[in-house]
Amino acid sequence: MDTETQKKLVLYFEDDPDIAEVTIATLVGQGFDVCHFDAFPENGLSAVRDRIATQPDLVILDVQLPGLDGYEICEQLRTGYLSPDVPIMFTSGLMAEEDILKAYAVGADDYLIKPVRLKELLLKVEQLLKHYESHKQASEQFDSAMKMAFDAMQTSSELGDILRFVEATHRVTDNAALADLIFSALAGFGVQGSAYIELDEQRYFRDDGRHVSLELQSMQEARDKGRIFSWKHFTFFNYQHFSVLIRNMPIDDEERYGVLKDQFCLLLNGVDARIDAILLERNNQHKQQVAREVAGAIAELVLEMEQDKSALSGQFETTILNLENNLSTELIQFSLLEEEERSLMSHVALAIKDATAIFEESLRKEAEYKAVMQQLLSKLESENENPC
Repeated sequence: MDTETQKKLVLYFEDDPDIAEVTIATLVGQGFDVCHFDAFPENGLSAVRDRIATQPDLVILDVQLPGLDGYEICEQLRTGYLSPDVPIMFTSGLMAEEDILKAYAVGADDYLIKPVRLKELLLKVEQLLKHYESHKQASEQFDSAMKMAFDAMQTSSELGDILRFVEATHRVTDNAALADLIFSALAGFGVQGSAYIELDEQRYFRDDGRHVSLELQSMQEARDKGRIFSWKHFTFFNYQHFSVLIRNMPIDDEERYGVLKDQFCLLLNGVDARIDAILLERNNQHKQQVAREVAGAIAELVLEMEQDKSALSGQFETTILNLENNLSTELIQFSLLEEEERSLMSHVALAIKDATAIFEESLRKEAEYKAVMQQLLSKLESENENPC
């Protein structure tokens, strides 16, 4: 579209040639096209239609015109020519309260008191057009929303099928079951498909049970071409852990083609969510299994430490007692002075005391280590009972 067709068109009624000349020059200088009448034409609205092929974006209408006045012209424009959203602005030297109310009653949107100040004129024109554009957009959005609602009602049965499909995915846990569910859903839409799934392992499925090597290769090649990739009547839907190929999309029916693409996205989003849930569940199960194995190993280690501690304590006490008894027995055989014997026994007692202290410190460290191991064991058991 060229810049000429993008210009806003103003329909302008003014009988004063000087005012008209200045106003037209100002509007044209701001990029508007202007269609000017110095009075309402004798042939009425048909003459207006003959002058401009399309409806104007704005009407500027003087009240005091020869022949029909601005109020009468406004009524005719509103009832027989303009769309309801096109704004009309009155200009007049006299706009008392009753004039303003009358202008509003016949369908005007705004007014300017003469003599018209050009800056004020341009400001009001801009405001009216902005309001017109925003109202037009709101109307278009409403129409679009109504169409979407109507289309949704038309396809409510298919949407119901999608909801039931998503519910059914919650009961599947492997590649083959997912593929069967997908093909069953696609058949309800009257299309044929193939699937490539990477859940348990990389698997290729086709609704007719065949294995077409070239098709599999094509699906693998298409995985890096975006979420939806279309080529002729083939459409590929690509997700992180799977791809689905629809082999007979209705490319000759553009509206149905677009609806099906949207609905298949909804359907396959359910598959994607189910695969994520399966993988998360398997990951949690794996973590629980590892936690159980570690907890079991720690429990065995703690028990073994307890048994070793008890055995070492008994062996140490026995060794010390045997040492004392053996020394007492052996010393009798030596001809030692009493003072020498006391000195020797003193050294032995000190050595035993030091060895006992070392042994007790070892037991204390072992007890601390055991406590830490028991805390770790308790934490693992707690996490195993309450997985994330």
